[in-house]
Amino acid sequence: MVDLKSYIPMIDAILSAANPDQATPKRIRKALQELFGVDLDSRRKEVNKIIVERFQDSQDRPKKLVSIDELVKQDESTASRLVKGSNKKRSKSANKDSSTKKKKSGESTGGFNKTRVLLAEPLSELLGETESTRTQVVKSVWDYIKRNNLQNPNDRREILCDDRMKPVFGEKVTMFSMNKELAKYIRNAPDTATAPTATNSSPPPVVKEESQDNKQESSNAGNYDDDDDDDDDDDEDDDDEDEPATSEHETSDQ
Repeated sequence: MVDLKSYIPMIDAILSAANPDQATPKRIRKALQELFGVDLDSRRKEVNKIIVERFQDSQDRPKKLVSIDELVKQDESTASRLVKGSNKKRSKSANKDSSTKKKKSGESTGGFNKTRVLLAEPLSELLGETESTRTQVVKSVWDYIKRNNLQNPNDRREILCDDRMKPVFGEKVTMFSMNKELAKYIRNAPDTATAPTATNSSPPPVVKEESQDNKQESSNAGNYDDDDDDDDDDDEDDDDEDEPATSEHETSDQ
């Protein structure tokens, strides 16, 4: 029988590189089955327990993103299947287009981890700020949980909310349903691009001339179109059609 602990390095790598809104125990287990060519369905409870423990441990230490080069060194074929051969291409493409995208949208090129979001009440009251990043929001909530010892001692996956957390999560919340609840109070930050000022868009003065033709031309000189006010950007839609990574029913089904 395979020692399940041998999968821990790959579980950690997946958790480090995965979108926290999409990584679930079931999906990670299925990825392990595909990557290592094994059937883990008969031991899914054991595997899920390890995944949950590694997820919890990852919240207690600073996040370290695993680069594609490190994954390739560990196992070239496994890494290639894990990232579907696209991470390296996306990285090169992002570097090539970063300056163009920054000029167009004024957004950070740091990706998901650095995208600024707005926090609505009561989440903003809990964290003491109205703007942050998604990953920092999750980290701040976990810091608060650890600091106040709010994890259920009989089931560390369950959080017993105090009076400050109840307006956001209710009486209790699990570590895998937390992101779903947080999403209710997180909004994309508006585009910071500013429209041109009135002084810049006003038409040039009309100069009067003595001749009739010049007078006619002068009367038409003030008819300018201001094309500089049409640059509103659409807010980016971050909603994922899949169930959030932290959904409880997916854990229980597994």
